[in-house]
Amino acid sequence: MPEQGQRRAPVPEPEEKGDAKDRAFEELRHIIVSPEQEQIVEIRSRIESSERRIEDVSSVVAEAIQMRRQRGDAAALSEALAPTVQETLRESVRKDPHVLADALFPVMGPAIRKSIAETLRSMVESFNEALEHSISLQGIQWRIEALRTGKPFAEIVLMHSLLFRVEQIFLIHRETGLTLSHLTGPSVATQDPAMVAGMLSAIQQFVRDSFASPNEDSLDSMTVGGLEVWIEEGPHSVIAAVIRGHAPADYRVAMEEVLEGIERDFGAAFDGFHGDAGPFRAADARLQSLLVAQRREKPGAARKPRMAIAASTLLLLLAAGWIAYVTYEVHEWSEFAQSLGKHPGIVVTAYGKSGGRWYVRGFRDPLAGDVAAELARYGLDANKADFEFAPFYSLDEGIVTERAVRLLAPPSGVKLAEKAGTLSASGTAPSGWISEFEERAPLVAGVVKIDTTELRNNEIAELESAILTFPLGSAELEAEQERVLARAVSDIAAIRRYAAQTSKEANLSVIGHTDSSGIEGTNQVLSNQRAAAVATILVRAGVPKEVVVSHGAGTTQPVRTEDTEEGRHLNRSVTFRVQLSPVRPTP
Repeated sequence: MPEQGQRRAPVPEPEEKGDAKDRAFEELRHIIVSPEQEQIVEIRSRIESSERRIEDVSSVVAEAIQMRRQRGDAAALSEALAPTVQETLRESVRKDPHVLADALFPVMGPAIRKSIAETLRSMVESFNEALEHSISLQGIQWRIEALRTGKPFAEIVLMHSLLFRVEQIFLIHRETGLTLSHLTGPSVATQDPAMVAGMLSAIQQFVRDSFASPNEDSLDSMTVGGLEVWIEEGPHSVIAAVIRGHAPADYRVAMEEVLEGIERDFGAAFDGFHGDAGPFRAADARLQSLLVAQRREKPGAARKPRMAIAASTLLLLLAAGWIAYVTYEVHEWSEFAQSLGKHPGIVVTAYGKSGGRWYVRGFRDPLAGDVAAELARYGLDANKADFEFAPFYSLDEGIVTERAVRLLAPPSGVKLAEKAGTLSASGTAPSGWISEFEERAPLVAGVVKIDTTELRNNEIAELESAILTFPLGSAELEAEQERVLARAVSDIAAIRRYAAQTSKEANLSVIGHTDSSGIEGTNQVLSNQRAAAVATILVRAGVPKEVVVSHGAGTTQPVRTEDTEEGRHLNRSVTFRVQLSPVRPTP
């Protein structure tokens, strides 16, 4: 017990100068009042201490819940505890779902297995009935009836082979008409159980009101199309069975027995019913026993006809062939779609079969390969498929290169190639096309930058390959060199125009050469004279003097080997070199 609960009321110290009578009075007062003060302190301690209040409540909470149930307030208690229990379960599942799964495992497994087994059993029975009557005179008659009435063949077989089947069971609260439980047989289409229960209750009340029937009297059966509804009423509840066919009289006895058991075992739940059907879930097992079916006995059922066996074998073979064909078709179209997606410029995002036709969707570059050719390679029919390709620009190297070739139209001596976003041009081309290439190539989809290191200007190539020859020991051009000189002047003008368009400077080197005859010093002077003579001619022809530089190389840079007279003749010459460089900014 806490120390606070054990302390006594303080005893006032007597004054040193008080008389004996006052001290006696104080002692008497202390003896009379002290126990009550101690109890007050104890009560105050219990009220103010949350730990003691929790301890007091925990010792009686179980007894309090039990007493509330015994007084008949179980519904109110459940309503109060439900939110807490639900939140606790939700939090438990969120933190560790395995705990609840382990707790439900012994119940879930058998229930699932039973449901699956019952569904499979019903499906096999219906399949056997349809199979046995598919290829027979009776089966043909039933198929004609199905076509005439518009009903499925399986439903016609069921109608002729079924004696009766209980398709739905309703447990309804008699006073309110609310559905307490609703069970259906396998493969049975149902309506809203609450709506059906309300309609049944309304019909019952209508019959009583219309025919001045006492409340104890009720409608015990009704027919709706090909269905019968049997009704059994108890003091608190009503059982309604929806029956296809004609059930025997002993089925109503079974309904009465189940209803009596529910009325007996769920009396307390009926007395405290306020709209919550939860307590009546335990009655589902009893109601399940009413979902029964009985078929007509077939003569000679122990011995199957040979025709049925043959029909079964034929159907199995047809089914196996159909499955094999479908599998093959799926495999072929899957291989085709995957192969098509690997083609440059084609992206396949989805493929499959819908409405009996195959479809392939994705994106396709206008320069991508032909889809029809890929279809033909796999032997597939294009009329059986729909292709939906949205246009886009592919970044595949081959597609980008083809796009650049079509847009830039390179001359025959130029080769284009794209890699990692860089478009490279190699070979020789006219200066006008090179200028256009440098301007338009970056605009091609997929091109980030260009590389012209391997691209040479035609005019520069022609000018640098030109050779102006001289007579032996002379600095005067040979007479037949006027045509070569005129072509050089034209090439220089074209080079200068290209340089201006591309913001570059074109510098021309005029280089004089001599053969190996003569003295080296004399050859050097002669080569300088030859280079200066050609430079003077070019300046007179309109080439700016500041872009022309002349110098002699003597015998140090031979144009050809001198094994022949032709080689020695070409070494007595002048050649050209062009240097392109960016324009230097004006200071």
